[in-house]
Amino acid sequence: MLHELRISNLAVIERAEISFGPGLNVLTGETGAGKSILISALGLLVGERAAGEQAGDGGKAFVEGAFDLSKSPGARSYLEEQGVELEDGSTLIVAREISSEGRNRVRLNGRLVPASTLREMGSMLVDLHGQHEHQLLLKSESHLEFLDNYGDAKHQSLRESTRLAWEAYRAAQKQFDAVTQNGQQRAQRLDMLQFQAGEIDALAPEMGEDEKLGEERARLMNAEKLRDAAALCRDALHGDEEPGAIALARQALQAAREIEATDGSVAEWVEQLQSAIYQIEDAGEEARAYADSLEADPLRLEDIEARLHRLTRLKRKYGDSLERVISYREEIEAELSRLNLDENATDELKKAADKLRAEYSIQAEKLSQSRRELATKFSSEVVKQLQTLAMERAQFQVGFELDNNSENGDANGTDRVEFLLSANPGQPPRSLARIASGGEISRVMLALRTVLAQVEYSGADKSDKNRVPASGRVPIIVFDEIDTGIGGVTAEAVGEKMQELARSFQVFCVTHLPQIAKRADHHLQVQKQSDDARTNVQIKVLQGDDRVHELARMMGRESEANLSHARELLKQSSAQKNGKPAKSTAKNKK
Repeated sequence: MLHELRISNLAVIERAEISFGPGLNVLTGETGAGKSILISALGLLVGERAAGEQAGDGGKAFVEGAFDLSKSPGARSYLEEQGVELEDGSTLIVAREISSEGRNRVRLNGRLVPASTLREMGSMLVDLHGQHEHQLLLKSESHLEFLDNYGDAKHQSLRESTRLAWEAYRAAQKQFDAVTQNGQQRAQRLDMLQFQAGEIDALAPEMGEDEKLGEERARLMNAEKLRDAAALCRDALHGDEEPGAIALARQALQAAREIEATDGSVAEWVEQLQSAIYQIEDAGEEARAYADSLEADPLRLEDIEARLHRLTRLKRKYGDSLERVISYREEIEAELSRLNLDENATDELKKAADKLRAEYSIQAEKLSQSRRELATKFSSEVVKQLQTLAMERAQFQVGFELDNNSENGDANGTDRVEFLLSANPGQPPRSLARIASGGEISRVMLALRTVLAQVEYSGADKSDKNRVPASGRVPIIVFDEIDTGIGGVTAEAVGEKMQELARSFQVFCVTHLPQIAKRADHHLQVQKQSDDARTNVQIKVLQGDDRVHELARMMGRESEANLSHARELLKQSSAQKNGKPAKSTAKNKK
């Protein structure tokens, strides 16, 4: 559940701190007052894409929300995997900063996380149903997802096994297609790879060879300077013409031995001096050998320069390092092996792909059968819900497209489904896109959401408000102006259905209809205030007479008749919440 929402500098909202509660949270206000900005803020908290223009004056916007995840086991488990610790075991603070340059930062309980983590987590918390989803319902390609979401764990397992079978088949088919590609293309590829392999093999580079050659080149180019320095070092140690370091050290050792003969306490540093003489003698021999080994070799230097030049050209063509060149040579060898497979090996690849295709077809058929069984129950439940939404004689069906082409299919199986509706008697069910009005689409969507909500929670007692949602199911539903195109009796029925949903979920609803607003457990009014310098949006929690005046405004104007009617609406709603529901307007009409 979302407890609190804080907004700073988002579009025309300078600052807002809003508290929400369980049940139905309703947002009302004049058209253009800024209600959609609040929904956008909630969307930002659950990972919807941020745009730079959302940041107001100052170039940065901040949105922060406090969620209680005590009834969201799926989200808690996911956050634990991400290493995010919850405050008090259940509280999650989501904070998002958006800049006008398009950059944004996301923090979960103070920990910086990528936007992808927020999206994944948000999909487990909030089902955001905006006006765009009306259009989504008109697209038949979205209907399969609605149907599958109604399925139980066994059905979801079939979906996953079908997806895995499809991916295995496509991988095998891709390997076979690569081997049996167009003969001319294959020959051209073979010729190019063989040329590249020959060019690399002719030079036969070794790992780190260019670095070693570079060091040797530096020595050869500075041979005389290095030899002089080594000779100086050698002479300083050995001293051919005058005493060197070794001779002086030996004199010091002899004096130290004389001291030791009288005072044994100096034995330790006498040994250190002896050890130092050995090390200096070794260093002198190394300096002598190094000086003797150095000699200018123009021919060797020329060979090294040529080799380094060829290695550089190789790196320029096949990688920025010899390590990458050698790795690329191994990749060439692997691809040559695949392209040079003999006919028997090609047949084996074909058999493997065909076998995996057959296994996929079996899984897809099982999934299809499950969907057809699911569709019967799903359609019946949707019809029941439509009957409570002033569509008493509506028919709803899930149509399946027949496809005998065995090569068709994807990770979702081979089914193509479309929702069909008949809103009036005597009319056969037809595509929603062809016959449904805006009001009918709103009611169908609400019916679908209500039906899907029946599988959101575990436990047999649906009246228990403390039920815990099944893992992975969302506890918050947002409806942005789902009342589009409806009014009167239909609006009353939609409000009643909203209130029913709010018994199991925390529901947010943006509405212009008093029939829905009267049922709010928490009513917020959005107001836009403007002067010559600026425009700002304010959010006010309505109670008592403030709600009465807002309902009257929604009826057209705050006349005495409308105010009286508003009080009656609130009185009826209060009676229903206290267990004394008035008879449904829809039923009365029926």
